[in-house]
Amino acid sequence: EGDFTISAYAPNRTEELKPIRLSDSLADALSDADYVEAVYPVVQKMALLVNPMEDAFDGIQIKGFETDYLENFTANYGTGSGTSTPTSRYGALLSTTLARELALGIGDTALLTVLKNQGEMPRLRKSIVEGLFTTGLDEFDRQTILMNAEDVARLNGWRSDSVSSYMVLLNDREGREIISSYWNAIIPYTMQARSIEGRHPAIFGWLALFDTNIILVLAIVLIVAVANLITALLVLIIDRTRMIGTLKALGGSDRLILQVFQWLSIRILTRGLVWGNALGLGLSFLQWQFSWVQLDPETYYIATAPITFDWAWILGANAVFIVIAYLVLLLPVRWIARLHPIQSIRFS
Repeated sequence: EGDFTISAYAPNRTEELKPIRLSDSLADALSDADYVEAVYPVVQKMALLVNPMEDAFDGIQIKGFETDYLENFTANYGTGSGTSTPTSRYGALLSTTLARELALGIGDTALLTVLKNQGEMPRLRKSIVEGLFTTGLDEFDRQTILMNAEDVARLNGWRSDSVSSYMVLLNDREGREIISSYWNAIIPYTMQARSIEGRHPAIFGWLALFDTNIILVLAIVLIVAVANLITALLVLIIDRTRMIGTLKALGGSDRLILQVFQWLSIRILTRGLVWGNALGLGLSFLQWQFSWVQLDPETYYIATAPITFDWAWILGANAVFIVIAYLVLLLPVRWIARLHPIQSIRFS
């Protein structure tokens, strides 16, 4: 999908993009930018994919790429024993989901039904399934097949130097909205740059709800954890009340006794963080390695719960929790200064 795409300007959202000329100057300008990882020309076409042997069909979007992208894609998502790039004319790579729905396998022949122009009779083209892939994104897997860019241009009736769009991958995904807006301002008015959020607002709106839920869950966890720490420290102080009274009677200062309980608080806090991080990161690593938590792709758009290790965020969250917990734990510790030696020694 790319972090953002550059295509012909279209006032309404449409999958049938008008062709733009393959421009070396534009591709070079994009590639020369430090924040750009790669630029790929894409040729698209809407079609009907038919399995004539099973009388099964489905509407799909054909995406045509150059060989280097197809090889990289199949290296990451390819399954089975098929080829990394189609070798025959109109050869295609299908997702395992779409292949299962249409009862197609590697080596099977399907029919592509395409329209070159509105009002014309549809054209039929034979397409051999040369490979299978699985991305885990159910919407993409159900609707998209991959082919060589030259074949898709031929289906469109375009020249070999015409493409539907440029797909741009960035080194840092965080700034794609700003970067796409920047390119949208400098490219010709006949073209437009759109970020992946702009192309799929429903998915990213759905993901934004998760960000809100995560903040709420973290806040609740923080409150519960701090409450447990305060309770544990109060129990410890009450249990050691007579010891506190004895130390005060022997001349121990409030500051010294406060420091003792502060170190006890830090010890409890540190032990909890070590065990909590070990458990959380351990389970996350198992999910990252083995994908044992499965999701319903029709509901969540992906097949497994994704895991990424953002160490800056993890260390930052731990640091914030330590500071907040330490400041809150000062409250029960201050209660020690109010204890009188005689009353404390008699406490039972």
